[in-house]
Amino acid sequence: MLYNENLIPLDVNPLDLFKNWFELASKYEIIHPNAMTLSTVSENNKPSSRIVLLKSYDKNGFVFYSNSNSKKGKSITYNSFVSLNFYWKTLKKQIRIDGSAEMISSKESDEYYNSRPLESRIGALASDQSEILSNRSILMKRVDEIRNKYLNSSIPRPSYWNGYLVKPNIIEFWEEKSNRLHDRVEFSKTQKGWVSNRLFP
Repeated sequence: MLYNENLIPLDVNPLDLFKNWFELASKYEIIHPNAMTLSTVSENNKPSSRIVLLKSYDKNGFVFYSNSNSKKGKSITYNSFVSLNFYWKTLKKQIRIDGSAEMISSKESDEYYNSRPLESRIGALASDQSEILSNRSILMKRVDEIRNKYLNSSIPRPSYWNGYLVKPNIIEFWEEKSNRLHDRVEFSKTQKGWVSNRLFP
């Protein structure tokens, strides 16, 4: 039996292929095409996953922002190796990225922080992310206090609110096929460049 399915190409730069798929997702995925699962490993060697938003990407990697005092921030400080996963149901496509996370420059973080909506900047200051909140009124009171404090001035970026660049060493592309015979291609980074292999589904 012959199969004439369109398969994921092996002879491409995976970052170019990511750009192609991400632009498709941005066009057809209804809500948050830039949503990705970020998985980290804690000091106790326990994995943890949550959804964060991709804010930019280029040939160096993938950038997201977070509170460095949060659970994920502390985990990255302990173990910089992380995994990202995009799943676009509309496109029936998925991308997994393994790599190391490092903080971007303060200048870059400042630029992005200052571009955020006012309420988001206030929220970043008000929240002790991942800490126990005994009553939500405490958080809302902080929000009001910060809003009043900076009523006539700009809100500075907290030193603990930073951008992270995930530098990939493995990028796997997955596309749904019939009978669960999905197409998978893994790109691994070497000193000479990217090496690709098709994987069994």
